[in-house]
Amino acid sequence: MPTLELSILNLLILFGSLQGLILALILLTTKRLRKKSNCFLALLLFSLALLNLISTLEIVVDHTVYPTVRTLPLFLVNLIPVSIFFFIKYLINPHYVWRKWDYLYFVPFIIEFGHRFFFFIYHLRGLEYTASEIKTYYMFCNTYEAVACIATIGVIAHAIKKLQGYEKDLYENYAEVEDKSLWWLRHILIAGVLLSFFWSIITLLDFDYGRSNQHLAMYTLLGLSVLIYYIGYSMIIKQGLLDTPIFAVANKKVPKETAVESEMKEGTNGELSSKTDEHYIRIKRIIEETHLYRDPALNMSILSEKTGLSNGYLSQIINQKQKQNFFDFINGYRVEEVKQHMTNPAYEHYTLLGLAQEAGFKSKSTFNSVFKKMTGKTPSEYKKSA
Repeated sequence: MPTLELSILNLLILFGSLQGLILALILLTTKRLRKKSNCFLALLLFSLALLNLISTLEIVVDHTVYPTVRTLPLFLVNLIPVSIFFFIKYLINPHYVWRKWDYLYFVPFIIEFGHRFFFFIYHLRGLEYTASEIKTYYMFCNTYEAVACIATIGVIAHAIKKLQGYEKDLYENYAEVEDKSLWWLRHILIAGVLLSFFWSIITLLDFDYGRSNQHLAMYTLLGLSVLIYYIGYSMIIKQGLLDTPIFAVANKKVPKETAVESEMKEGTNGELSSKTDEHYIRIKRIIEETHLYRDPALNMSILSEKTGLSNGYLSQIINQKQKQNFFDFINGYRVEEVKQHMTNPAYEHYTLLGLAQEAGFKSKSTFNSVFKKMTGKTPSEYKKSA
């Protein structure tokens, strides 16, 4: 009987494991990438790769060496939720200060590693397992996996909520968010939830040792490899998110209200007084007369400097008066200018992208999505109808 039973499916899974290990090594050894969020991303990739590798070897390796594979103290599933948690935390807030009780997140991992290491040494000494010991060992291992699955689903749900808050902050502070958005992570996190769900099913089926569905296990492992491939693809496409500190929104401290701004509020319900109309008119005049919206790098801080009002107060005015966030407010000016220039003979030699850039749009994708959102038509459709 051959020692290995390899197939195309197995090779795809093993290559995914290899890529995960290589990506983790790149993140840890490349100086410009070596920041805290990337270190936890490397830890996540390392954990996923080893999970994939050991699980696949359990299936394809001859059963005469099965105990050695199973007792390797590298099958550390409880590192996965911890690495996801701190990856997102440091990604959104690079200046997060580590607290003493953060070490408690690693307790399940330490217990799991200690248990597996003990049995690994026990096996290397050539000691034979009794049937009762094997059953107990499997029950503990599957308990660790069940805890990791539940924790991973909970952590991912928390991470998605954090990303939603981060994205909301972006739209409240920037007129261009494409190079700052983390929404691409949502697909990875949702895939993580689905894989955790299937893994939990496998764990329940295997709780009494050896009754798991190998086909379901292999396809789940293949899904895990695809996830590793996609993370690698995202690392290349979103390289700027990994090597530059662009998460300015999460790092900003909300400035205290000035005495003038405080007086502008009525009571304690947070509504703005009628005096705020003066500020609102002045804000619109500054934007329109100076064509401030044409600045591709325009954000709430720049507008704050121009108006002498704090970011928070400006946001309140725009939200109440325009019923819009900063992103829609500024891009509304840009769309209107593009619409005007479409029918202006002086701009007939401009391409649609040229018109968009003249109006302040930085990216084509943002221009297309915002234009259709505000007019109900694509730029080319609108131009034809105009």
